[in-house]
Amino acid sequence: MKNKIKIHFIGISGIGMSGIAELMLDKGYLIQGSDLSINDNTKRLKKKGVKFFLRHNKKNVENADVVVFSSAIKKNNPEIKAAYIKKIPVLSRADMLAELMKNKKSIAIAGSHGKTTTTSLVGNIFSQARLDPTIVNGGIINSFSKNNRYGKGDWMIVEADESDGTFLKLPHQISIITNLDIEHMDFYKSKKNLMDSFEGFVNMLPFYGTAIMCYDDKNLKLLINKIKTRNIITYSSKNKKADVLIFDKFQKQMKTSFKLRIKNSKINHSSNYNFTINAIGNHNILNATASIVAAKLIGVNNSFINKALIKYIGVKRRFSLIGKKNKAFIYDDYAHHPTEIAATISAAKSLNNKVIVVFQPHRYSRTKILLNEFVKILSKINFLILLETYPAGEKKIKGATSKDIFLKILKKNKNIIYLKSITELDKLLEEYTMKDNNIIFMGAGSITNIAKEYINN
Repeated sequence: MKNKIKIHFIGISGIGMSGIAELMLDKGYLIQGSDLSINDNTKRLKKKGVKFFLRHNKKNVENADVVVFSSAIKKNNPEIKAAYIKKIPVLSRADMLAELMKNKKSIAIAGSHGKTTTTSLVGNIFSQARLDPTIVNGGIINSFSKNNRYGKGDWMIVEADESDGTFLKLPHQISIITNLDIEHMDFYKSKKNLMDSFEGFVNMLPFYGTAIMCYDDKNLKLLINKIKTRNIITYSSKNKKADVLIFDKFQKQMKTSFKLRIKNSKINHSSNYNFTINAIGNHNILNATASIVAAKLIGVNNSFINKALIKYIGVKRRFSLIGKKNKAFIYDDYAHHPTEIAATISAAKSLNNKVIVVFQPHRYSRTKILLNEFVKILSKINFLILLETYPAGEKKIKGATSKDIFLKILKKNKNIIYLKSITELDKLLEEYTMKDNNIIFMGAGSITNIAKEYINN
C-alpha cells in the first residue's frame, strides 16, 4: 500500500469527479477528496474507503501525490495553491479523464442533450456483449447504481462534456454527437465559437475513426456538410438521405419498437433491422439508434443489442418514476433546457394521462438567452407550477427570472401558478393526485430533493 499513488480530488462530491475518483479507486489507486458538502456520491465513496474532507484546506493535500480539480473549483482554492507550492502535479478533471482514455479504445459521446442516456445505452450494450467496458457517465446508470464502471476490456465509453470546452482534450476513435443546441453561452459567448468547438471535436478523430451524428439536428447538419476529412455516419427519424433511417415506430406502454434501414457499408449487411427499447419518446429512439450504430460499427451482434435495449432501465432523473401520490404517478426529470423539456413532455403525453409539471428554472443566464423558447414550450403544459430560479451561483438578471417567465406564459395559458414557497405545494397538487395523472418535477437544481420530500410527506 505504501507504494501506491495517492490522488486527491478537489470537489469530489460532483457527479463527474466522483465517477473518475471511483474508477481510479477500482483501478487500485489510493483516493481521497474534499468538498463543501456531502451527498449520495460522497457517501458511496466513503463506504468504499475513500477519505473525505469536509471543506477545503491546504492541509488536505499534504500527503497527496497528485491533485485533481473540477471545473467548479477556482484557481485561488487553498488546496490548489498548496499543491503548486509543494510541486505536486495538478490536473483538471478532463486531463485525468484523457489520461485514462489513452490506454483504451474509446467512444466519446457529446451533444447538448441526450449524451448521458446515450452513454448509458452504449455501456449497457457493450456490457451485454461481454466486452467488459470501462464507463464514465454524467448521470447515475440505474443498472449499475452509479455513474461509472471499471472494466478490463479494450473499450472505454465516456460522456464528453462540452460545457467548458474540455471535451476537446479527450482522445477517442468513435464519437457520437446527439445534437447541437445553443447552450453554455456563458462560456462560448457566440454560436460560432460553439459550432467551431464541435467541429474541432470531430476533427480530433484519427483518420480511421468515425463520427456518428444526428441528421435531424439543423446545426449538426451544417457541420456534417462542412466536414470533408473524417468518416461520418448519419442517422435520422425523418431524412431519407441519412445512412441510418428510423421507421415503423410503435409504442406499447413503456416500450417502443422500431426499425432501422441501414445503407452504410461499414455497418450494413442487409437492409432492415428490428429493435425494441424499454423506453418511450422519439429522443430515446434517436439515442438508441446512435448506440446501435456504435455497437454495429465494432461488430456487436444484434442479439446482444436487443437484449440490452429490452433490459434497459434508464438513467436516474431521466423521466424516472419515483413513486405514487394517491392515484397520480410522480416523476423526477433533469430537463432544464426548452429542447429537453419538449422531449419529456412529448413522452409523458404519449401515456395519455394529464401532464402536470413542477418546474424549477436553472440559471438566470440560460433564462435570459432562451426566455421566448421557455415560454413557448411551457405554455403547452396542462398545468404548470413555476418555482423560483435555481441560481447555481449566479446573480439575479433583470428580466430573466421565474416571475418573468410566469407573466409571459400567463398571457397564453391561465393554468399556471408562480410559487415562491414550496410549503403550498401539497395543497396545490392535491386535486391532481386523485386521478391517474403524471406529475413531473423538472429541473437541474434542487427540484429533485423537493420531489423526494413531496413523495415522503
